[in-house]
Amino acid sequence: MSRFKYLLFWLGAFFFISFSTLGQQETKPVQCTTTGAAVYGIRTIGGSFIMDPEFGCLNPSDPNATVTVTVKNPLSPTGNTTNNLGYIFDLKDNRSLAATFPPLQTSWTVSTPGKYWILQSGNENSETYITCKYFEVIKPEDPDISVSSCAPNSITVEFLATPKNRKHGSYEIDWGDGNKEPITDLTNFPIVVPHLYNSTPTTKPSIITKYISGTNTSACSKSYTFELNIPPKLTELEGLSSGTIVKITMKEGNENKDYNLEQKTNNGTWIDTGKKMKRNSGQPSATLDVNGLNGSNEYCFRLKANDGCTNPTLSNEVCSIVPKANITSTKSATINWNTPDPSVSSYTVDFSESPTGANANTDVPSPPTATTYTLNNLDCRKKYNFQITAFIGPASNQVIIKSPSILIDPAITIQLPAKTTGTVSVSNSNTINFKLFSTKESKYIFYRSVGGSSNFVEVMRTPDDFYDDIGVDPAKQQYCYKVAYQDECGNTSDLSPAFCSIFANSNQDNILSWTDFSVPSSTLPVQYYIESFEPGGNILNVNISTNNYIELKQQIEDIINLPNANGAATFRVKAVQGSYSAYSNDYTFILPVQLYIPSAFTPNTDGSNDAFVAKGRFIVKYNLEIYDRWGNVIFESNDLNISWDGTTTDGITQAPPGNYGFKIWGLDVGGNKFQKTGSIVLLK
Repeated sequence: MSRFKYLLFWLGAFFFISFSTLGQQETKPVQCTTTGAAVYGIRTIGGSFIMDPEFGCLNPSDPNATVTVTVKNPLSPTGNTTNNLGYIFDLKDNRSLAATFPPLQTSWTVSTPGKYWILQSGNENSETYITCKYFEVIKPEDPDISVSSCAPNSITVEFLATPKNRKHGSYEIDWGDGNKEPITDLTNFPIVVPHLYNSTPTTKPSIITKYISGTNTSACSKSYTFELNIPPKLTELEGLSSGTIVKITMKEGNENKDYNLEQKTNNGTWIDTGKKMKRNSGQPSATLDVNGLNGSNEYCFRLKANDGCTNPTLSNEVCSIVPKANITSTKSATINWNTPDPSVSSYTVDFSESPTGANANTDVPSPPTATTYTLNNLDCRKKYNFQITAFIGPASNQVIIKSPSILIDPAITIQLPAKTTGTVSVSNSNTINFKLFSTKESKYIFYRSVGGSSNFVEVMRTPDDFYDDIGVDPAKQQYCYKVAYQDECGNTSDLSPAFCSIFANSNQDNILSWTDFSVPSSTLPVQYYIESFEPGGNILNVNISTNNYIELKQQIEDIINLPNANGAATFRVKAVQGSYSAYSNDYTFILPVQLYIPSAFTPNTDGSNDAFVAKGRFIVKYNLEIYDRWGNVIFESNDLNISWDGTTTDGITQAPPGNYGFKIWGLDVGGNKFQKTGSIVLLK
């Protein structure tokens, strides 16, 4: 057996075959510190070798960067040079050594930063020995810093207490004015380093970050250039979505630095929006959309950097343009707008056909700084989008403000007023009529809301100025209506106020109440006439009220005492406001069933009290059952006029004297159920 195979035999005796994935381990693996022939067969921990290089630095700008380490000059514990060796790279506690090694490997390539342990094993004088070293791979990173300028000639750099910074060994700051400052004590973060400039820096300040590996205090390094506080510049503001959104563009300022966005309404106070803008490394500009604005308001914006100093860094201010259009005819429209900045050098007016964007044009007001523009050759069959652009400052350093696009329809010559004169009246139990009283229009669009004056839904488009709403239930709930109209050019008016039906109801005995009636265009008082009806439908009486309720106890009693009374007293409300009138739904008070039952009768054919007769009023459906003492039905009837003559089920045999049970049930005029039970005495 060769000396090398002998070595591998001993290694294989106590380690399983395994090749773990790449990883790092800070502490020395247990395999590097354990000996004992009885356990491992390893007699000695010793020997040495050289790593070339002693540590590796990954190029931070190369995502595919690697470092290769080579082992050299192996020695045995006695200092002898030997080639009877084996190496395990990337050794960890959980990694086993192979029982069969591949061909002798003396170099290894790594792409991930960390500590990697290398085990060298050999055999000398039939005795196995091992030794371990770690190879550290470092990928330099920029420090995490905060830079502030609290005075014109001062600067303060703060190294933050972050995990990244705690890996660094030392710093060297080049202030850019010929002065350099080493920072070697990195035991307590944050580290605050101020500097006062006695002369203007000729270069940007920079920081060299150094790493420690073993005894080497400058194992790897990286230079990081940072900027002094440079004010950012807002170079463009564009209104979007009718001015409810603005898009802001920022240039200049420090890279990778957050700037707080502040806003105010015209002549208002600056407030922090909670939004931030940042220009990343290498980016010439950054943009941000601000939502939730009121398109009718003028807004101003600026950026602010808070460094904990008394003099925060502020950008320039940019303010929005709010255009307003006045259509003077079907061919002419004038646009006016506010001045977003006193130093505006010129405006342009861009317009095109909507929504195609065809026939795009750009024009300039006269003079170029005027804030009004009139176009006289519009086509009333087309609609147009207009946008105003303001230019501020010289072309080499210009700020541009763009208004939101404004839609102009030259067919709309005036704002069509809403209809305000009309009535809503209940025609019958399932129909409501909405009638307008005004100039006839080309088309009407009717809307309806059920149960109140909200959530209106379109129900009809018609050339008629009335709407008969069929299939409704005006006695159940109130119905409200609105209407818009179109003129011969297709212009649509504002939506009218709500016109509502009069809903009569009662929540208290003998009290009738109803919802208000009003013609929106009228200021005259409303008079309410409460009509009562005979059972046949004729108007019986009329009461007057200026309130929207009335007490009707006497009127109800008068109705139920009529010869043909049926237990129901029906009323409706007629509202009159000037020359306009409308009716409510019918409301019926239902009187309870009146039932009179004798306690005894004598069926002896003497002509007096010979039958059991129930008397009643306001009964629509009637049922009677008579029971003997055992609960058997011996008589039944569904006619109030048919009485029990005291016979048994055959209608001939006289029932014996005694007590007999009865049950009477049915429906009143309102469809409500009633029931009466008791007993009757049959006497002889």
